[in-house]
Amino acid sequence: MQLPRVVIAAVFFVIGALIAIPALINGTSGESSASTSATTSGSPSPSESPSPSGTSATPAAPVTASIGSQVSCPARTVQVTVRNTGKRTEDFGIEKNDDTAAIPGEIPANSTRTVAVKLREDRTTRVTVNWANKRIGSATVKANCEKAGAAPAPTKTPPEELPNTGPDTVLWARGATGAAIILTGAIIFWYGGIWPRRREQVFKK
Repeated sequence: MQLPRVVIAAVFFVIGALIAIPALINGTSGESSASTSATTSGSPSPSESPSPSGTSATPAAPVTASIGSQVSCPARTVQVTVRNTGKRTEDFGIEKNDDTAAIPGEIPANSTRTVAVKLREDRTTRVTVNWANKRIGSATVKANCEKAGAAPAPTKTPPEELPNTGPDTVLWARGATGAAIILTGAIIFWYGGIWPRRREQVFKK
């Protein structure tokens, strides 16, 4: 057995193992972690577990507010909806961080009221709804009505199908590359064993 062919084959084996084994380990570990997460996702979290009997929950506020995200152009207004589920008329206020006065309001019992709040152009505005000295709603909205009137820029149509370049493809490619290198080392080791015998037949004195 010649030492050079053994060394060359061993180098190919080591390189192939260094490429193939980590790829196979990563693939199996990814599948095991996915199965573990799928198993544990069905169990309820401590925050979702029912509260012990006898404990009282905090009552919900009778007045709630929601601020729309769509700005109406060209008026530059956003809709603020206030709901009162209580049994009496309540007062509320709408404030903006644009140095303007607060907008007072009143809502009867078991009713809903919508207020159009005007915004400044091309600048973000913080809209806050207060009730009983408490903040019950807040959002940051920006009006771009002047830019909305311009023609939209043409957009490129994305391709219907994209090539699959996920981690699974990379792992399988590394595993196949490592296996090919190991196979090359095996061929070199086998061919190196039969080459000296063929040499005597080819190169005759």
